[in-house]
Amino acid sequence: MNWFYDFFIVNFQNTIWLACILVALIPALEAKIAIPFAMNPAFWGENALSGFEAFIFSFIGSILPCIFIILITRFIKMKTTMILINNRKYAIKINRLNSQASELKKYLLLTSFVAIPLPLTGVWTGSLIAGFSNLSVWKSVLAIVIGALISCGIMTLLCIYLSNSIGTILIVSLCLIIAFLAVDLLITIFKKK
Repeated sequence: MNWFYDFFIVNFQNTIWLACILVALIPALEAKIAIPFAMNPAFWGENALSGFEAFIFSFIGSILPCIFIILITRFIKMKTTMILINNRKYAIKINRLNSQASELKKYLLLTSFVAIPLPLTGVWTGSLIAGFSNLSVWKSVLAIVIGALISCGIMTLLCIYLSNSIGTILIVSLCLIIAFLAVDLLITIFKKK
């Protein structure tokens, strides 16, 4: 861990905003780690970013690769789907999966998935999901941007109000996910009745 500390202190002491953007670009870390990293006074001292600055720079860093990931994934899907479409059984299954849920629900689920402030539920994974699905590219980008805004907002508020304690932030994030799943379960139960 000392190499990480040394690398950032030596290279980014005067440009913490750039360090925040670079950490937010890393898959699985994204804004969920970039915000507490940039706001941490134990790491940066009095040069640590404010909550608003950390929010802005981590948001910018996390959404930069979004459109590229979607387009590259679409290209890969197009090349591999041509092989599967030749097999009629797979073509029928692909069409059935793409028509099961309403468009609005798909975009809301994508936004919710990106908004959950835990590793592997961010912009990179949401972009991969959007790329492999038949969702509109620009509507998917909008859904991912909204999810990233929500995620950055949640992480910024958690860092401000919980004194940037990573353990406490993780526990609160898990509680938020459990609450989200409970609400979703209740909605599903009431719809069936």
